[in-house]
Amino acid sequence: MTHALSIDVEDWYHDGDLPVAGSAEGRVELNTLRLVDLLATHDMRATFFFLGEVAERFPSLARRVADAGHEVGSHGYQHRRVMQMTRSEFRSDVARSLRVIEDATGRPVWGYRAPYFSIKADVHWPIDILAAAGVRYDASVLAIDRPPGLELVCPRVPFQHANGLWEVPVAVLRVGPFWNLPLASGAGLRLLPRRLLDRFVRRFEREIGAGVFYLHPWELDPESPAASGMSRWVIRAGRRGLAQRLDGLLRDYAFAPIAAVFGEQLGLRTAGGHDGAGPV
Repeated sequence: MTHALSIDVEDWYHDGDLPVAGSAEGRVELNTLRLVDLLATHDMRATFFFLGEVAERFPSLARRVADAGHEVGSHGYQHRRVMQMTRSEFRSDVARSLRVIEDATGRPVWGYRAPYFSIKADVHWPIDILAAAGVRYDASVLAIDRPPGLELVCPRVPFQHANGLWEVPVAVLRVGPFWNLPLASGAGLRLLPRRLLDRFVRRFEREIGAGVFYLHPWELDPESPAASGMSRWVIRAGRRGLAQRLDGLLRDYAFAPIAAVFGEQLGLRTAGGHDGAGPV
């Protein structure tokens, strides 16, 4: 079974709304290229959701990712929660991100993921704006309420919104009769014992099928700065061993871009099978 792997391309200072973006040291280029090289070692492709301001600052990085056969989607332009923007601000943010990413890669953008997964299942106006912008699928709605997630609020499989836009949720793994947790994440890969992660993934395969995994380039970087405090422990823990853990996951499971894994269901036909270069 082939799962979908997605990368939210943002720098260390985008996480946690750290007020340092203007003068911060950029580490996203090196960390993203580490992921590209690791995927190339296993001849696998992924979906890279680029933050627009990253693609604007490093257009050659976005182009290199696309030229390597990966799908390139939008993570918005600024790393802002959707629910903290007006409709006009969100529309402008999405449009700007699509413009700079498409200019950098020379390819259309079909997928979108909101920062912090900040589109709620019962809020429809962001979905309408994405559809009007020409986005073909969204990957922003978590199937659970947070934290820690006691109730499913949408299907765990891809589904269509009322306006026809497809939603592709991250794999949510059920733990016991009540808990639902997004463990197919960089945090899950960093913190969970591998045998336990395997058990959850196999259960997801039996119950649902292919799932969407996600992580961030900064999760491979133990030397990057981060906010302090116990609330940030989960952000820093396990970074030093993530590259090795991810390498093991890529050896044992098959991964491809979202547009390749779910392309037939979403009405997308990708060039070259699972290369994820984009619908044609």
